[in-house]
Formats: sequence, C-alpha cells, structure tokens
Amino acid sequence: MLEVIKKDLILNRNVMLLNTVVFTGILVVVAVWLSESPPTRLFAGFAGLMMAFLPAITVTREDRFNATALGCSLPVRRKTIVRARFVLSVGTALLGLVGTFLLVSLLPHSHYRVGDLFDRGPLVTALTVIAIALSLLLPFILRFGMNGVLIFLVATQVLGVLLLTVVSVAGFAQHREIVGQIVAGFVRLRELTGPAAFSGLMAAVLLALLTLSYLVSARVFENREL
Repeated sequence: MLEVIKKDLILNRNVMLLNTVVFTGILVVVAVWLSESPPTRLFAGFAGLMMAFLPAITVTREDRFNATALGCSLPVRRKTIVRARFVLSVGTALLGLVGTFLLVSLLPHSHYRVGDLFDRGPLVTALTVIAIALSLLLPFILRFGMNGVLIFLVATQVLGVLLLTVVSVAGFAQHREIVGQIVAGFVRLRELTGPAAFSGLMAAVLLALLTLSYLVSARVFENREL
C-alpha cells in the first residue's frame, strides 16, 4: 500500500501542489481581503470541503491519461489500490487543512486567529465535512473516474433541488421546526454524554461512514472494467 501511495504522490505531485496553491489562495482571500469574512465555523467547513476535493486529482488525472488499467496490471490487488487512495485522500485533506489554518491565522490582517480555527467547534466542523465529502465522493471517482466528480456534483444539485421543492411544498415554517428539533436532539445528546464523549461518538460515526465508503469503493472498483 505504501508503494502505491508513493507512486501516486510522485506522479501527481506537481498538479497537487498547483491545486493546493489555488485552493489555499481562495481561502486566504476569504480570510484576509474580504471586508466581512464568514463566521469561523462556516469558514472551517468551507476549508474542509475544498481540502476534501484536493485528493480527487490523483484518481481523475490517472483516468484522464488512461493509466488506471496500467496501474491495475501491476502486482497489487485492486483492494490495496483502493485502500491506498483512501489513506492518501484522508492524509492529504488533513495536512492541507492544518496547513491552511496555520497560514491563514498567521497572516497579517487575517480575520481568524490560531485559537479560533483550532478550537473544538471549527475543527470538528471541518473534520466532519472532510469525512462526509470523501465518503460520498470517492466511490463515484473510483467507479467512474473523471466523470465521477461530475456525477457527484450533479447528484448533489438534484438532491438539493428536490429538498428545496419538498420544503416549499411542506412550508418553510415546518422545515424550520424539523431542523430545530434535529439540532435540539444533538444538543440534548451532547448534554447527556458530555463534550468529550459526544466528540468521541461523532468520531466513531464518521469513522464508520468512511469504512462503509471504503467497502463500497472496493466492491465497485473490483467490478470495474478497464
């Protein structure tokens, strides 16, 4: 698995570096040059989403140059390739997030400080977004390659339209009541378990989601015709 990760890093280092610079530059603009930057948690979630899309380059670029079949012809199991992609994706996203938070918080005139971004709330928000985004995105990419990103984006947009339609039909007041009940449920659960236990529970749920995504990805990649 480590050899597969090393291969992906070597082959994609220039593109990954370029996209890291672009994504980080966008976040720097939001944090420094906007007259009114978003709340810390919203910024952390946005940063987590951008860092989650960064590892997708590894798979999509390989598919673009029709190198996936060549990689699968090497003496390595497809399941090992999928496992390496998951480890690389999570590691790259986490490193990108930490690096971005440090850079943004240390820049002059930044709206965010180190203590703000690395506080429990923003950090949990960013990690949650990364885990959910990678869990949903990687199966599409490993199954459909470059088209997987497009399919994922279209599917999320269609889902958003459907949810908006349902909300419009049901009424916005009822929608706010449902959302309020969900939020209140999480708040009660946090009060019952305590902050530390609640964070551990959420971490276990996200880990289970990533594990399920890996199992699905391994299955679809095994059956993919190259």
